[in-house]
Amino acid sequence: MDTPRKRVIVVALVSWLLVLSAMEFISVPYVRLSPGPLFNVLAESDGKPIISIDGAEVFPVTGQLEMTTVSERGGPYGDLTLFEAFTGWIDPSVAVVPTSLLYPPDTSGDAARQAGSDQFSDSQEQARIAALQEVGEPVETRPLILEVSPDSPAEGILEHGDVVLAAQGRAVRSPQRLARIIAAAGPSADVVLDVRRGDEDLSVTVVTVANPDDPQKGFLGVTLGIVADSPVTVDFNLDDVGGPSAGLIFSLGIVDKLTPGDLVGGRKVAGTGTMDFDGRVGPIGGIAQKLAAAHDDGVTLFLAPKDNCDEVLGATPPGLEVAAVESLSEARQALEGDLPPPPCPVG
Repeated sequence: MDTPRKRVIVVALVSWLLVLSAMEFISVPYVRLSPGPLFNVLAESDGKPIISIDGAEVFPVTGQLEMTTVSERGGPYGDLTLFEAFTGWIDPSVAVVPTSLLYPPDTSGDAARQAGSDQFSDSQEQARIAALQEVGEPVETRPLILEVSPDSPAEGILEHGDVVLAAQGRAVRSPQRLARIIAAAGPSADVVLDVRRGDEDLSVTVVTVANPDDPQKGFLGVTLGIVADSPVTVDFNLDDVGGPSAGLIFSLGIVDKLTPGDLVGGRKVAGTGTMDFDGRVGPIGGIAQKLAAAHDDGVTLFLAPKDNCDEVLGATPPGLEVAAVESLSEARQALEGDLPPPPCPVG
């Protein structure tokens, strides 16, 4: 090889190494989403059942019912380097998206983790309520104040953790019902709420403002969740996981433990989806990463929200069967074999 050609190759290699080195130090405003760990909700964590139930007969279960997760790198959780973004762009199991699509501007890591923790707690409560209702256990629901927005009408009056018993003198059982009462009151209206704060019951009055999305409707500036009283208690022993997408799998785990027979039946099943207290399954983010994680872990059947079907159809690894479900009852029937696992519609 002649000397000029050698020089060109050496210069090219050195230049490429310099580019790679620079990419390790250049931060980009993106979040890298990759397949995260799976958690078998029928198993134990730190020596305790992930799902612990008291107040009702609990039946033996077999198999694995895997909750899927997505690992995040970048955004509020620390800088993402250009090299990490580049390797993610060329990996089909990884998504690299602008931070602004996932988080409001200037969201801190602590704020993101707290929001994820609140969503996870709410998903557990919604899953508990849906599952208990599915198996016929008595449940009494109430709206819960999850968050009070800064500079909102409710700031300084309502608090995180307040349980709403009544609005305008009428008992309320669901967040949707409370939201309708607030909206119907219109702007500049006195809304009287009876709340339970810890061990104390009190009445507070909040003056509404115009809803930013519809000026004719009332607005308090609160994020609502739900709590429920039942003689059956369900505790979850799983830390360091955030977000709302575990609801479907938690609900199925509770149903499996509270019903005779064996819902999973020794299989390795995974899934994802939000769960409303009335049993509706909602869409989630990161479905491609969760499908990849399930496939790599040897899962044979994956339960996915029907509203995620557009993404599922293009991201399902070969050999993984996906059932597209809209409700807890439908997911339960698919596992029990009462109906074939419903596929995502094509076209």
